Amino acid sequence: MKSSIVPIEDNKKTVTAIVRERIRDAILSGELPAGSRLDQAQLATDLEVSLVPIREALKALDAEGFVKIIPRRGAFVADVSTKDIEDLYFARQILEGQAAYYAVEHLTEANLDTLDTLIHKMTAELDNHDYFAFMASNREFHFTIYNALNNEYMSNMITTLWDLAERYRFQYLFVQDQGAVIQAEHKAIFDACRDHNQTGLQQAIVAHMQRTLESVRGYWRQQHDKLNADGQL
Repeated sequence: MKSSIVPIEDNKKTVTAIVRERIRDAILSGELPAGSRLDQAQLATDLEVSLVPIREALKALDAEGFVKIIPRRGAFVADVSTKDIEDLYFARQILEGQAAYYAVEHLTEANLDTLDTLIHKMTAELDNHDYFAFMASNREFHFTIYNALNNEYMSNMITTLWDLAERYRFQYLFVQDQGAVIQAEHKAIFDACRDHNQTGLQQAIVAHMQRTLESVRGYWRQQHDKLNADGQL
């Protein structure tokens, strides 16, 4: 897989924002593994930036839960536990399930067209193993539904938990290769949206997240067992 830690080209985004994205992508892909220490000087060299945007980006990633900054020790990729994953997905199922239940009656024909287009786009991205592009489309698909509720507080809460779940979602995609299953679940979500079926949509959203949780939980347990067997825990 292509490295995310590469020099920054000219871009309209701030340098700090780009650095944050590059480091975050490297964490998502596993290039920077959970628990590893982040060498700020090396990151600055690899990205061809000064230490200032590196430090600012790490502070932002610490606030988002991707990085843990320990005084006098440095910055580390945040480690995770099975309980962390379960607690996060439990909260998401409640929040997103309820949001979808009430949002469905606000979905317009334009929204439904967008959802239909995104399903085809996601299928192509999965077929091409373009997981970062898929994750962007997947986010747009779900938030097309949630944002139809037009509730800024709800959207902000969902966004916070969604961002924390990205690293688990990426491993589910990349390691488990669950493209066909994911798209079948997206089709069920779309069908409930099209039928304006509140209960059906809520159940489809919750089932979609539950399957992701079960696969991710299995993956992280395998990784934990492997580290135990290798004597690294």
